[in-house]
Amino acid sequence: MCRKHPKVHDLPTDLQQLVYMFAFNMPKKAVQGSLNTFLEIKRWKLPFFFYRDKIWSWHWKTFLPSPLKKFMPIEYYGGSFREIFDDDAVYCFLLGLDFRMRNVRQFGNRHAWENRMLASWRVMDSLAAYYWMLMRSKTRVLRKHTIYKIYYT
Repeated sequence: MCRKHPKVHDLPTDLQQLVYMFAFNMPKKAVQGSLNTFLEIKRWKLPFFFYRDKIWSWHWKTFLPSPLKKFMPIEYYGGSFREIFDDDAVYCFLLGLDFRMRNVRQFGNRHAWENRMLASWRVMDSLAAYYWMLMRSKTRVLRKHTIYKIYYT
């Protein structure tokens, strides 16, 4: 009886490569790169609405669960990590903010945040920190006439 569960990294290098090619039809380096990036994104602890639940897979031509929930290399989703994030929900969050308030515009206006999002998907980490900071704020951060007001008060 095996005392510990065997792991892929316990195998010789050539055999590891065969396992990765069999499981994902990709070399070990590409799979490890995707896995490391997904683990980094999970460490950011983003709000739930920043993520998409299902993402279109161009390889399988269907919607698959997010690779953060069920791992699959990013190449099966079109090769861009930007696909993981729900841009529409993030833009709605930015639209709901009242940038006239001092604590809201402290780190830039709405246009600056949108430009940062277009430049790189890695801005989600700082946007999440900004979100958590605003949620701890004692002053109003949302516009007065938004549908979110009933949830916020």
